Amino acid sequence: MNATPDLLSIGDICSETGLSPDVIRVWERRYGFPMPIRLPSGHRRYLTSDLRRLRLIAEAVAEGSRPGLAVKADDATLRKLLVRNHPKAWGPVLESLKAAVLAMDSAEIRTLLQTAFAAQPLKEFLSHVVDPLLEWVGYSWAEGTLGIHQEHLVTEILEDFLRQTRQALPPLPSKGAVLLTTLPGERHRLGLLMAALLYAAKGIRVELLGVDLPVASIAHAARTLNVDRVAVSLSIQSSGEPTRKLLLDLLERLPPRCRLLIGGQGAARTRRVEGVERMTGIGDI
Repeated sequence: MNATPDLLSIGDICSETGLSPDVIRVWERRYGFPMPIRLPSGHRRYLTSDLRRLRLIAEAVAEGSRPGLAVKADDATLRKLLVRNHPKAWGPVLESLKAAVLAMDSAEIRTLLQTAFAAQPLKEFLSHVVDPLLEWVGYSWAEGTLGIHQEHLVTEILEDFLRQTRQALPPLPSKGAVLLTTLPGERHRLGLLMAALLYAAKGIRVELLGVDLPVASIAHAARTLNVDRVAVSLSIQSSGEPTRKLLLDLLERLPPRCRLLIGGQGAARTRRVEGVERMTGIGDI
């Protein structure tokens, strides 16, 4: 229980931002933020304004910004870190999508997605509409102008749309098969679904196993499903040496002549592993 309605415990902060207590304390020690209020009992408490800023920082770090830069940045700079420039031609579509998300108009969101999808090539649809929409959702949630219920609604609609669109694309036997998944602890699903749709559009048979799968299970599925490649999606949170070790383990377990590919924002931040192919963007699929 908080001491006052305006003060938050470190547990409150962690549950609202996804940051760990250790990360928050490291930032406090290194960068001087967040600076907690100490109660007579010695417990840390944080202001609600700290929560809003920490959400923005956490989102910027998840998008690849260095923690030291993000923590020290002012709100205007944080927005620049979070929101990239996208083709102006799709501005009206994005504005309409934003309004529909805020109104929780699920029918309108689906209609706008379908209209945008039909109006341009698949890769442009994903990079000009889906990506910037997700950026706006992430920023708006972090800023506090979008509720978690609205974020969940648009995420579920996007997942449904990507799955249904993929299922309408028949595989071509000559194009091979790909297994898509994420490593243990990685639960980011939308990037996986976008990659699955791109593979399916090329006629490649897609076997989608979802997220957070043990290495041994991925290798077993690759053999059983007889795929010629395994594509692993990595977010920023799943990059680094622990991920590299998991990839080495997976590479050793895969059947001969089965390629291992990695993509997503975490791929560029993971040290190269011989035998593992790296995709830097949707253009590589």
